[in-house]
Amino acid sequence: MGQRTNYILIEDGKQTIHYNHWRANCITFDLYLGEKKFIEFVKECRVVNVLLDEHWIEGCVIIDCSKKALYFWSFEFEKTSVIPFYLNKLQDKWKGWNITLLYNRMYDVEKVLNNNYLNKQEPIEFSSHPIDEFINDKVDEWVAATIVIKTGDELHVTQTGTVGVNSIICFGEPIINILLNKSACQLPNEDDDNIYECIVIDTIKKEIIIDKSEYGLWEQSSTKWPGYKFKMGDYGYIAALNLTGINTGKLVMSPVKAYEVFKNMTRQHSDFDPLGFTKVLLTQQKDIIFSPGFFDNVNPKKTLLERVKIRIRKMTIKR
Repeated sequence: MGQRTNYILIEDGKQTIHYNHWRANCITFDLYLGEKKFIEFVKECRVVNVLLDEHWIEGCVIIDCSKKALYFWSFEFEKTSVIPFYLNKLQDKWKGWNITLLYNRMYDVEKVLNNNYLNKQEPIEFSSHPIDEFINDKVDEWVAATIVIKTGDELHVTQTGTVGVNSIICFGEPIINILLNKSACQLPNEDDDNIYECIVIDTIKKEIIIDKSEYGLWEQSSTKWPGYKFKMGDYGYIAALNLTGINTGKLVMSPVKAYEVFKNMTRQHSDFDPLGFTKVLLTQQKDIIFSPGFFDNVNPKKTLLERVKIRIRKMTIKR
């Protein structure tokens, strides 16, 4: 249990790895605090010897002070068309820095650090569904994946209820004919509630694009897609469609919705107390064993204005 992240701080040629157990899902608004406050926070986090294993890490930030270069990814990063707007605004908080969102997570971290990280990781075994489950799959209350198949100028759009993108890739090229025989639908709008994963298969150019980064997926499945090129990353639905030349102008979320998403990405709203949570868990099960990192409570320090706002909010609630 946790939101495990590593921060790699590079100063004067020295690289230090810091660890936080609970703030991988807070990276977008922690970074928005700006260079000074964020680096101060990172230096308070525990120093460790190695990066987390790929199976456990849920966010990573590299701060190269000598080059003024900031790199980051987060498992819970808002993968929408708001990304470019957020990165532009973040640049105002990190003036003079080059900021890079690592769409391919630890693949990209390895390239930045040149550390041969992935060769040290345990492989992940992916599996697919039996063919009957693909054929009989229906969308009910839940959409597992939006599938777009390009056959020249034609688009076939369909959705699955239980079969995800990983299973489609693992099945191999024969899945295309099965998907072409499934009921067609319109491309959903970005702010629809039924978008989870997206895959675009171009049968003419022999290209596959998925809107998420999945460690080990293509390494395991590439032989099942002879002649195909593969591109993945935490682009989000709209960007994945754009990469294949699909016009998304009418699908993008409204400016009002986009602003709400941006405000949520930059609002400090994490007041999680691991010690208090521990007490609750122990009342339910007394023999729980906690890892040392579970009690990590290092958070960015709040400004005076933020502390005043919190105090006013608490006083209002009490009344």
